[in-house]
Amino acid sequence: MVYQVAKAVKIPILGMGGIVSGEDAIEFMLAGATAVSIGAGNFIDPYTSIKTIEGIEKYLKEEKIEDINDIIGI
Repeated sequence: MVYQVAKAVKIPILGMGGIVSGEDAIEFMLAGATAVSIGAGNFIDPYTSIKTIEGIEKYLKEEKIEDINDIIGI
């Protein structure tokens, strides 16, 4: 749905629903989300947000991407 909405509108999109890892967040951003939200994942593991940020940072380093905005919608 994020991908479809990103193609239809020119406003920031918040990706949410099932994000519990850096990989999940990256997938939403690749689809066009400009930000992501972690909800219930915090109840499962209170460190979900921290782990997600670390996962995003790891991905950016591995892919040699300096600006996270470069992955939005690709």
